Amino acid sequence: MTSGDWREAIIAGLKQNDIRLVCHVADTVLAPIIRALEADEDFHVVTLTREEEGVGLLTGAYLGGTRGALLLQASGFGNILNALGSLAIPYQIPFPIIMSARGGFLEHNVVQVAWGKSAPATAELLGLQTFAMTHAADVPFIATHAMRHAFVSRRPTVLVIETQLSGGKAGG
Repeated sequence: MTSGDWREAIIAGLKQNDIRLVCHVADTVLAPIIRALEADEDFHVVTLTREEEGVGLLTGAYLGGTRGALLLQASGFGNILNALGSLAIPYQIPFPIIMSARGGFLEHNVVQVAWGKSAPATAELLGLQTFAMTHAADVPFIATHAMRHAFVSRRPTVLVIETQLSGGKAGG
Protein backbone atom coordinates (compact mmCIF):
# COMPACT_ATOMS: atom_id res chain seq x y z
CA MET A 1 0.00 0.00 0.00
CA THR A 2 1.46 3.37 -0.97
CA SER A 3 1.69 6.27 1.46
CA GLY A 4 -1.51 7.95 0.27
CA ASP A 5 -3.56 4.77 0.00
CA TRP A 6 -4.18 4.62 3.75
CA ARG A 7 -6.00 7.94 3.47
CA GLU A 8 -8.15 6.52 0.67
CA ALA A 9 -8.89 3.50 2.87
CA ILE A 10 -10.22 5.80 5.61
CA ILE A 11 -12.50 7.50 3.08
CA ALA A 12 -13.63 4.10 1.79
CA GLY A 13 -14.43 3.09 5.37
CA LEU A 14 -16.61 6.17 5.76
CA LYS A 15 -18.50 5.29 2.58
CA GLN A 16 -18.88 1.61 3.51
CA ASN A 17 -20.46 2.66 6.80
CA ASP A 18 -22.85 5.14 5.13
CA ILE A 19 -21.21 8.11 6.85
CA ARG A 20 -22.11 11.26 4.96
CA LEU A 21 -21.44 14.14 7.39
CA VAL A 22 -17.86 14.87 8.39
CA CYS A 23 -17.05 17.54 10.96
CA HIS A 24 -13.45 18.58 11.53
CA VAL A 25 -11.01 21.01 13.03
CA ALA A 26 -8.17 21.70 10.60
CA ASP A 27 -5.01 19.67 11.11
CA THR A 28 -1.93 19.10 8.96
CA VAL A 29 -2.11 15.30 9.12
CA LEU A 30 -5.84 15.25 8.38
CA ALA A 31 -5.71 17.93 5.65
CA PRO A 32 -5.30 15.52 2.69
CA ILE A 33 -8.29 13.49 3.90
CA ILE A 34 -10.36 16.64 4.45
CA ARG A 35 -9.54 17.96 0.95
CA ALA A 36 -10.54 14.64 -0.62
CA LEU A 37 -13.80 14.59 1.35
CA GLU A 38 -14.60 18.16 0.31
CA ALA A 39 -14.12 17.17 -3.34
CA ASP A 40 -16.38 14.13 -3.00
CA GLU A 41 -20.10 14.75 -3.59
CA ASP A 42 -20.97 11.86 -1.24
CA PHE A 43 -19.93 13.94 1.78
CA HIS A 44 -21.08 17.09 3.51
CA VAL A 45 -18.01 18.54 5.25
CA VAL A 46 -18.28 21.07 8.08
CA THR A 47 -15.31 23.01 9.41
CA LEU A 48 -15.63 23.60 13.15
CA THR A 49 -14.25 26.41 15.27
CA ARG A 50 -14.05 24.09 18.30
CA GLU A 51 -14.12 20.31 18.50
CA GLU A 52 -17.10 20.04 20.84
CA GLU A 53 -19.32 21.69 18.22
CA GLY A 54 -18.87 18.49 16.25
CA VAL A 55 -20.42 16.35 18.98
CA GLY A 56 -23.53 18.55 18.89
CA LEU A 57 -23.75 18.54 15.10
CA LEU A 58 -23.23 14.79 14.87
CA THR A 59 -25.85 14.18 17.58
CA GLY A 60 -28.45 16.21 15.72
CA ALA A 61 -27.57 14.57 12.42
CA TYR A 62 -27.81 11.08 13.91
CA LEU A 63 -31.21 11.84 15.45
CA GLY A 64 -32.27 13.01 11.99
CA GLY A 65 -31.07 9.81 10.34
CA THR A 66 -27.62 10.87 9.05
CA ARG A 67 -24.42 9.18 10.13
CA GLY A 68 -21.34 11.30 10.72
CA ALA A 69 -17.72 11.32 11.82
CA LEU A 70 -15.49 13.74 13.71
CA LEU A 71 -11.89 14.42 12.60
CA LEU A 72 -9.55 16.08 15.06
CA GLN A 73 -6.04 16.19 16.50
CA ALA A 74 -5.27 14.43 19.79
CA SER A 75 -4.79 17.78 21.54
CA GLY A 76 -8.35 18.72 20.55
CA PHE A 77 -9.79 15.53 22.03
CA GLY A 78 -9.73 17.17 25.46
CA ASN A 79 -12.17 19.78 24.21
CA ILE A 80 -14.92 17.20 23.62
CA LEU A 81 -14.83 15.34 26.95
CA ASN A 82 -17.86 17.02 28.52
CA ALA A 83 -19.91 16.76 25.32
CA LEU A 84 -19.05 13.06 25.07
CA GLY A 85 -19.74 12.35 28.75
CA SER A 86 -22.97 14.30 29.00
CA LEU A 87 -24.46 13.81 25.52
CA ALA A 88 -23.02 11.24 23.12
CA ILE A 89 -22.26 8.46 25.59
CA PRO A 90 -25.37 8.51 27.81
CA TYR A 91 -27.71 9.01 24.84
CA GLN A 92 -25.92 6.34 22.77
CA ILE A 93 -24.99 8.58 19.84
CA PRO A 94 -22.55 6.61 17.67
CA PHE A 95 -19.87 8.17 15.46
CA PRO A 96 -16.24 7.47 14.72
CA ILE A 97 -13.66 9.96 15.93
CA ILE A 98 -10.68 9.94 13.59
CA MET A 99 -7.82 11.39 15.58
CA SER A 100 -4.32 12.28 14.46
CA ALA A 101 -1.87 11.36 17.19
CA ARG A 102 0.33 13.88 18.96
CA GLY A 103 2.77 13.53 21.83
CA GLY A 104 4.42 10.25 20.95
CA PHE A 105 6.79 8.96 18.31
CA LEU A 106 8.18 11.75 16.07
CA GLU A 107 6.69 14.55 18.21
CA HIS A 108 8.59 17.81 17.83
CA ASN A 109 6.55 20.03 20.17
CA VAL A 110 6.99 19.42 23.90
CA VAL A 111 3.61 20.96 24.80
CA GLN A 112 1.85 18.17 22.87
CA VAL A 113 3.43 15.32 24.81
CA ALA A 114 1.39 15.12 28.04
CA TRP A 115 -2.11 15.36 26.59
CA GLY A 116 -1.30 13.65 23.30
CA LYS A 117 -0.09 10.57 25.13
CA SER A 118 -3.10 10.68 27.50
CA ALA A 119 -5.88 11.06 24.92
CA PRO A 120 -6.32 7.36 24.02
CA ALA A 121 -6.28 6.32 27.69
CA THR A 122 -8.82 9.04 28.48
CA ALA A 123 -11.10 7.74 25.73
CA GLU A 124 -10.87 4.26 27.22
CA LEU A 125 -11.71 5.65 30.69
CA LEU A 126 -14.91 6.99 29.13
CA GLY A 127 -15.66 3.49 27.88
CA LEU A 128 -14.80 4.27 24.27
CA GLN A 129 -12.84 1.72 22.31
CA THR A 130 -9.73 2.98 20.56
CA PHE A 131 -8.20 1.47 17.47
CA ALA A 132 -4.61 2.37 16.55
CA MET A 133 -3.73 2.63 12.88
CA THR A 134 0.05 2.24 12.69
CA HIS A 135 0.71 0.38 9.43
CA ALA A 136 -0.79 1.28 6.04
CA ALA A 137 -1.62 -2.34 5.21
CA ASP A 138 -3.87 -2.60 8.29
CA VAL A 139 -5.86 0.60 7.70
CA PRO A 140 -8.57 -0.79 5.36
CA PHE A 141 -9.59 -3.46 7.87
CA ILE A 142 -9.26 -1.30 10.99
CA ALA A 143 -10.98 1.76 9.52
CA THR A 144 -13.97 -0.12 8.14
CA HIS A 145 -14.56 -2.29 11.21
CA ALA A 146 -13.78 0.32 13.88
CA MET A 147 -16.24 2.71 12.22
CA ARG A 148 -18.85 -0.06 12.02
CA HIS A 149 -18.24 -0.83 15.68
CA ALA A 150 -19.39 2.67 16.64
CA PHE A 151 -22.83 1.92 15.20
CA VAL A 152 -23.00 -1.64 16.52
CA SER A 153 -22.02 -0.55 20.05
CA ARG A 154 -24.07 2.68 19.88
CA ARG A 155 -21.22 4.85 21.13
CA PRO A 156 -18.33 6.77 19.65
CA THR A 157 -15.16 4.91 18.73
CA VAL A 158 -11.70 6.45 18.36
CA LEU A 159 -9.51 5.62 15.37
CA VAL A 160 -5.99 6.88 16.04
CA ILE A 161 -3.78 7.74 13.08
CA GLU A 162 -0.42 7.03 14.69
CA THR A 163 2.62 9.06 13.69
CA GLN A 164 4.34 5.93 12.42
CA LEU A 165 1.62 5.84 9.75
CA SER A 166 1.28 9.55 9.01
CA GLY A 167 4.84 10.69 9.53
CA GLY A 168 3.55 13.21 12.08
CA LYS A 169 3.51 16.92 11.36
CA ALA A 170 6.58 16.58 9.13
CA GLY A 171 4.99 13.83 7.03
CA GLY A 172 1.37 15.04 7.14
